Amino acid sequence: MKIFAEFDGKENISLPALCHNLLAAQKKSWPGLASAYEEISAARKRLIPCGNYSITAQFNPRRTANSTAAVDEESIRLRPCFLCTDNLPPEQQAVFYRGEYLLLCNPAPIFDHHFTIASVKHKPQEITSSLNRLLQLAWDLSPGYAVFYNGPACGASAPDHLHFQACPAENLPFLKTLSFLPPVKELSSVRFYQGQQIDRSIILLESQNSEAAAREFLRLFTIIQKILDINREPMINLLCTAACGYLRLAVFLRAKHRPAAYFASGERRIFVSPGAVDMAGMIITTQETDFNRLTGEAVRSIYREVSLPEDITAKIINAL
Repeated sequence: MKIFAEFDGKENISLPALCHNLLAAQKKSWPGLASAYEEISAARKRLIPCGNYSITAQFNPRRTANSTAAVDEESIRLRPCFLCTDNLPPEQQAVFYRGEYLLLCNPAPIFDHHFTIASVKHKPQEITSSLNRLLQLAWDLSPGYAVFYNGPACGASAPDHLHFQACPAENLPFLKTLSFLPPVKELSSVRFYQGQQIDRSIILLESQNSEAAAREFLRLFTIIQKILDINREPMINLLCTAACGYLRLAVFLRAKHRPAAYFASGERRIFVSPGAVDMAGMIITTQETDFNRLTGEAVRSIYREVSLPEDITAKIINAL
């Protein structure tokens, strides 16, 4: 693994420009990556109306390994960590980010620009100790990119290695609905919004102050733990953007990792394993049959099944 460039935030260097340059260079030096991005540029997509909103379905067979990843403790223990430096492909290069992370071109992309930001240290996927870096990434990659986090039990295919991902914000349908979310509270310069009539349990935090946003998220995190009566990380997906001086952190509250249809047999099976991207309105299908027959009602059913029930979300918001 070779360091392509370093970003420490001190010099007048644009992180989005470094990402663009890294991807361009990797396409030239890494034939397998170039092929993957050629495929994604030609990937089939469908717009599926779902009542009050629409989602985009993408047929992407390269994501099969991610969608089928075994994330139980025994399976993780037996396989080499594919985000550790020693196990990266020999062609892989990285932007060394703020002395702690490697910004890498994702070799199984969903988008025409798709990056994984992995900790240089092998440590578990956990948000409370890494939240400030997630928020900093959103600022550094603004305004064109969204940064997302999959919890260890709801979307992370490497729950044993701390990482984030980034993609062009314009590719995520959910972000287009932000202006329509109703505000519910404002606390210490942080506004809270609630997702409604979109079949997902979502709380959005918005602030011009990163410290205030982090503080209120951690308070929300504790409230969720208390209401759910758990001491581990709640099942959440996070999506963070920064633009026009505002930081926006969307929290998708989850009840399950995969819907029952994922484990069904025959025609009842729908091979969809929702992570942050899927919850944000870009549903990835690795089977052509699922891509062709996925309906709006099926999407709504999957969202409702894997999301926290509305009454529990209401308790969380009231507790704020």
